[in-house]
Amino acid sequence: MSIWIDAGATPPALDKVKLAQYLKGNPSIINKPDPASGLTPLAAAIRKGNSSTVKLLLDNGADPDVKTQDGRTPMFLAASAPKQRARMIQLLLAKNPKSLDEPGPASFGKETPLMAAVRKSDASAIKLLVEAGASKEKKNSSGQTAKDIADKLQPPDLAVKDALNVMASKGKGGLIAYINEWVLKVLAYFDIWTPLADIFDAASRAHLKLPGSNPAPGEDVAEPQTVEDFKNNLNNAVKRGGLEKFFPPNDPYLNDVAKKAFQLKNDPKNKLNSPAQVDGLAKLALYQPVLYCDDSGSMWQEENGKGKGDRWRAQIELVKRISNIASCTDPLNRGCHLRFINKNTPDANGLNKDQIEQRLKSFYPEGWTPIGTKLRENVLDPLIYKDVDAGVALKRPFLVLVTTDGYPTKEKAGKGGSAGKVDENGNEDADRFRKEIHECAMKFENSKEGYRKDGELAAYQEVSDLMLNYTSR
Repeated sequence: MSIWIDAGATPPALDKVKLAQYLKGNPSIINKPDPASGLTPLAAAIRKGNSSTVKLLLDNGADPDVKTQDGRTPMFLAASAPKQRARMIQLLLAKNPKSLDEPGPASFGKETPLMAAVRKSDASAIKLLVEAGASKEKKNSSGQTAKDIADKLQPPDLAVKDALNVMASKGKGGLIAYINEWVLKVLAYFDIWTPLADIFDAASRAHLKLPGSNPAPGEDVAEPQTVEDFKNNLNNAVKRGGLEKFFPPNDPYLNDVAKKAFQLKNDPKNKLNSPAQVDGLAKLALYQPVLYCDDSGSMWQEENGKGKGDRWRAQIELVKRISNIASCTDPLNRGCHLRFINKNTPDANGLNKDQIEQRLKSFYPEGWTPIGTKLRENVLDPLIYKDVDAGVALKRPFLVLVTTDGYPTKEKAGKGGSAGKVDENGNEDADRFRKEIHECAMKFENSKEGYRKDGELAAYQEVSDLMLNYTSR
């Protein structure tokens, strides 16, 4: 057997253990072509439509741009694969390939991945490519564009034509831009995807209505249907995220979450009831959500009219929905913790959506936006550092969700840091928010409990750049 044979096996045969064995003595083999077929392991998996194997390879260093010996890119292969085309394109897009629009070799008519998807009459694949910015004007060796090919399909396919008319996101908004350019780009920085990446992956699949994959050994069930399916995925998420400290083997809590997820999937009143959606909700139950909200004056007194308060009311509705979603699969119904930038609410713990709404409607926002300074004072110190510094094990990992309307103001320099020249917004250190997250990671890494530092997101400078890009648009 070889890595190329295992990657292209049906049903999927390559798992994490086998892949680690192949890479141990020869890490570069993951991107090398098979001397016999000319296919890389990724290409072999894509040709057979093994989307779970494609994900495994990409998450372990497979390059989404390495061509086969005859010059075909992974994206071209995915668009022309026999099955799972949209799912594999989604997985490739998450790695920001440079070869999105690169045509195939002359022997394949110099057709682009978009043209290949059109020939397969795959509207979902076409939509993904167009939203990512694939050109509809490029021509193949016969002088045809993707639209020309679509016009000649027999019988005519209106779904294909509609998909070609979708507007490209090109980084200017929408779920595809957000998932591909921000969330997945940052989470993919790590060698191991954390449960948060699982949540976003499930959410994007549900939104795009992409079918799930047949799981490779030890992988997730993409469309969980039973209690055991949900439990399998939860156990995998715990292992991937290094959360065994919180959820040891055979922890009854995971079984209870799996049961509640199964009930939620079959509840006709639940609008988030697709298997992929419920799978993401179940993984949220691994965390204690903390809603860190902006209560600065700009949330009420804004540019479109003093005292109008549209942002504040919008935040109330958003936070209510987040709290309901984030806690709906927790069998213990522990709710969310609520914290603010200016108002100190140390007792606002374990609240449901109605209690959160009541708290938010009980006062008007006022003050500045020292979002990093108060992250430390109102969230990290009392909820996390107090126990970590005392050597007390945290009972559950925290998920801090931040809502804000703009840039920081009146930030103080952090402990041990020196105040710089105060800027036009009154900041001693406008970078305090990012620095607090970095310091949090270091504290976890150096703690006696031996926590992992994944929560810091080591590519945070990249996150900062992307946030600035979005702010400037």
